Amino acid sequence: MTARSVPFFDYPYVFTSQENDLISVIRDVGRRGAFIMQQDLRDFERHIAEYTGAKYALGVGNATDGLCLAVRAVGIGPGNEVIFCSHTMLATAAAIHFAGATPVPVECGSDHLIDPESVRAAITPRTKAIMPTQLNGRTCNMDALLAIADEHGLIIVEDAAQALGSRFKGKCAGTSGAAGAISFYPAKTLGSLGDAGIVLTNDRQVYEKLHMLRDHGRDEDGEVVGWGLNSRLDNIQAAILDYKLKQYDREVARRRQIAQMYQDGLGDLSELTLPPAPESDPNHFDVFQNY
Repeated sequence: MTARSVPFFDYPYVFTSQENDLISVIRDVGRRGAFIMQQDLRDFERHIAEYTGAKYALGVGNATDGLCLAVRAVGIGPGNEVIFCSHTMLATAAAIHFAGATPVPVECGSDHLIDPESVRAAITPRTKAIMPTQLNGRTCNMDALLAIADEHGLIIVEDAAQALGSRFKGKCAGTSGAAGAISFYPAKTLGSLGDAGIVLTNDRQVYEKLHMLRDHGRDEDGEVVGWGLNSRLDNIQAAILDYKLKQYDREVARRRQIAQMYQDGLGDLSELTLPPAPESDPNHFDVFQNY
């Protein structure tokens, strides 16, 4: 029997599948000297906002930074607790920690996403926010979380790193709470050629705070108005992502087609628990990250 190694992700394919077009994008940006916070970034931010239905989108260096900045932008810091799902990447908890707050993990439900009842049980007087992870391209039951948040006066910041275009009841991941962060790490459904992320919000004040925090504390006029970091989405990556976004719906449709093929071929095996099939729940539109 011949052994075969199947990689978890084919990283060279991100580049080689569109090599000529991507080289053209990079050459165009380079010849213009448009490297930091140029029109390519502004165009991509606008197109992502339009795609997700968010009022504002702000490119950042990566989604972990995005989550950390979002937590800070909505007023969470030392002395506050943020509830998050234990079934997630370390970055979720790290973002809370580096914003100065305390991460509080809770269980996931049968859908492998955050369990609303576990959230309710974990609330203390120090709880300030809930951070659901929209894992594997699926958005959790945001109605249940928003009800809990309203009841207890909590803020929701979404870790939507893996969920660009995923929807719950027609609303895109990252747009239901005060803010949400999306990753463009190369292995994501929309992948860059390096680290990259974006933060979505519908709140103008949160947007302005994020703008300041990502760029050395400078406001939109370039005036330093507070302490900030250096976490700007690289302009070449923004141009690459903007090019790839034009084909994104086709990419998602293909992923959903393949997911249905898995369901048809493996769905009857009791030994496996598959992700929900593409058309199994009218409330959910999944993009099948990692599947």
